[in-house]
Amino acid sequence: MNTDSAVTVMHEFLNRSPRTSVEVQLVLNDETWLWRHGNAEHVQSPVFEIGSIGKTFTSTLLALLLERQQVSLSDTVERFYPKLPWGRQVTLQQLASHTSGLPANPFSQWQMMRRGRQLAEAFQADDLMVFLQQLPATLKAGGNARYSNVGMALLGRILGDVYGKSYGEAVQDLILQPLGMYDTHLDPSHYDPERLIDGHDASGRPVPPFRWKGMEAAGVWRSTGNDMMTFLGAQMGFYGSPWDSLAKTTTQPYAKISQDTQVGLGWLLSPIKPHGMAAWHSGGTFGQHSIAAWSVEQSAAVVVLTDRIPPWWHHLMPGRQLELVPQRLVLAIRG
Repeated sequence: MNTDSAVTVMHEFLNRSPRTSVEVQLVLNDETWLWRHGNAEHVQSPVFEIGSIGKTFTSTLLALLLERQQVSLSDTVERFYPKLPWGRQVTLQQLASHTSGLPANPFSQWQMMRRGRQLAEAFQADDLMVFLQQLPATLKAGGNARYSNVGMALLGRILGDVYGKSYGEAVQDLILQPLGMYDTHLDPSHYDPERLIDGHDASGRPVPPFRWKGMEAAGVWRSTGNDMMTFLGAQMGFYGSPWDSLAKTTTQPYAKISQDTQVGLGWLLSPIKPHGMAAWHSGGTFGQHSIAAWSVEQSAAVVVLTDRIPPWWHHLMPGRQLELVPQRLVLAIRG
């Protein structure tokens, strides 16, 4: 395993897109690599906000309830919330694959850019249903994907209702506890404060822990590198049934989200030549940024957790995109 080349990849990335705390874990065949940078070096099992990577917990919960025959992908929202005026047009499959036609957020893009953190912190659990009730009955579902935090949040609420507990409790009972992911929680009070990595905004200023009540299924989880590698190992079939069959459900492509990326149930799917298809998801809160990726066809997985959200324009420049780092790391490690 060529770890020197992998370290070089990370330093090149950090020179272009600085972060003060980073943890990287990589598995390739039977070999593993752990690398920590900055403040994360001084914390035993540091805890990061994983943002929208948590959507893959939600879609895995959906796959588990599908296997139990408690729901169907063709079930409409109307079955669970008959008073929503557009509920007859939208299915659980469309919620999980971002093809529901629901808005990205319960606020406008301009509001998110200007006052996103304040709006999220003021949001209450009941506000989601109020917002959904106000949407027009003419909502257009299907077609190309349009990324929706709102749709995933609603899906999580439905799945919790079906299970008979809250969304967070359902994920704990059916995914996290069975896999031994004891360091993954929604509430930061579950951790010793010294283990929580502080987030930073695009200017490098510290920000408080991220909270967004009612939107937990869209990405408010906290986790560690070890727990996330366990989760990716389950996707790759390392833990047997039922995990080895769930990924076949969640990685079926349903729609295009960009020219070279399709979306399954929760997971984004991109070809990585010559290594086949990668399933991945990035996550960003208002202070942290991360990515988890694994190979659908080979034994390879990468988790990168960082403590700073980059400026928006970093997403437009290949050398500054965190989403490209997993592929570069695997290629470097292979030598």
